[in-house]
Amino acid sequence: MVTHEEDQTLARCRRLIEEKLGRGRSEEWVTQDFEHLSELIAAKTGVSLSITTLKRVWGRVKYESVPTATTLTALVQFIGYENWQQFKSAAPVMAGSSDQAEKLLVDLTKGRSAKQPVARRWLVGFSILSGLMVLLVFLLSYEHHKPLSPEDFTFSCQPVTTGIPNSVVFHYDAMASPTDSVFIQQSWDPSRRQLVPKNGHEHTSIYYHPGYFRAKLVVGDQLVQEHNLLIPSAGWHVAVMQEPVPVYFAAKESIRNGVLGVTVEEIQRQHILMQPKPPTTRFRYVRDFERLPNDNFTLETRLKSNFKQGSSICQHVGITILCKNEYFHIPLSAKGCVGGLDIYLAGHSADARHTNLSGFGADLSEWVDVRCYVRNKQVQVFVNGQQAYEAIIPTEAKDVVGISYDFEGTGSIDFVRFSRADGTVAFEDSFDSLTLTTTKGLGND
Repeated sequence: MVTHEEDQTLARCRRLIEEKLGRGRSEEWVTQDFEHLSELIAAKTGVSLSITTLKRVWGRVKYESVPTATTLTALVQFIGYENWQQFKSAAPVMAGSSDQAEKLLVDLTKGRSAKQPVARRWLVGFSILSGLMVLLVFLLSYEHHKPLSPEDFTFSCQPVTTGIPNSVVFHYDAMASPTDSVFIQQSWDPSRRQLVPKNGHEHTSIYYHPGYFRAKLVVGDQLVQEHNLLIPSAGWHVAVMQEPVPVYFAAKESIRNGVLGVTVEEIQRQHILMQPKPPTTRFRYVRDFERLPNDNFTLETRLKSNFKQGSSICQHVGITILCKNEYFHIPLSAKGCVGGLDIYLAGHSADARHTNLSGFGADLSEWVDVRCYVRNKQVQVFVNGQQAYEAIIPTEAKDVVGISYDFEGTGSIDFVRFSRADGTVAFEDSFDSLTLTTTKGLGND
């Protein structure tokens, strides 16, 4: 249970972080704001706090316990304190410090008329010296943290092959760095960050999943360069998620009778336990679709869950439409579990705590039809023919580059189809060798 004192101290910490982040009131933050904060904290402290952890600290996810010591330390180090205890001991406000100094001066000089000139001169001198020390510390701190110029750094990357896994060679020049803390980060996720030599020029990193990534060159706590990276899937990518390396399944062996799927038995043959915590099975297709902007397109698909036992009673499924530096996330679950869902549509987000997402509940043991219809940034999502949600995309249009399905346990996909606003098909797969459709010009950039 969080005490009143701890709650007040944590609230002060959140307020200072919000001021430093400069993204307005936290009540209006979307998932991308928490992603950005996670990146900055990792760059500053070396500690990776997940988006879910940050949402818990800010009350977006219900959580009654006090954050861990590691979380609290990372939060206060981000705003300049050594540890949580130091932050708790620090005065909440500093506005009264000058008044206190003036009061001290009056108390020291009151009733000491004979020594008044000497005492006053001593106090004036001490005040001047203190002021100069504060100014010196500020100047040194500014010099140490002054913004670096991106023009002084270079950064590029190139995959060495096609398919997954894929190694990517990064070429960089960070000789202008004032510190040895130079990092290459695979994507937005700060946990995918590696320290590299300041005077080095090449670094190779392995990507275990296809996708569109924005790799980053970070110096100290500052992002100095970014580079877009498309890693296509070379067909369907099928994997059971685990760290550090997922368990892969051959797509051609996962397609049977016009359906893409992995059975529980196939997963168990890989010595993967389905209980007490079931794995996540991912099906992903990534390729640069020609002329398919995310502000005007239609996605149609049919799927079902293949596992409903133990802790998988909710049968969670996530459909992610991958775009260049953006995405759509459409959730599905059993009807009784919709209270834990959240949706993200290219900059627009909502969660079931404050929004009715009951339309995303379905009997996922049966086939479920999902349709995402977007025209001129107006999004409508349908589940089994019924409108479940609508919203306006607040971001600039980005190209669609793929689709990903994440099943709690495992599941199956009957078909998937992307269409343009004019009705032409950009991509279609009914999982029959004769029905895979991609438009001319599809290729790797």
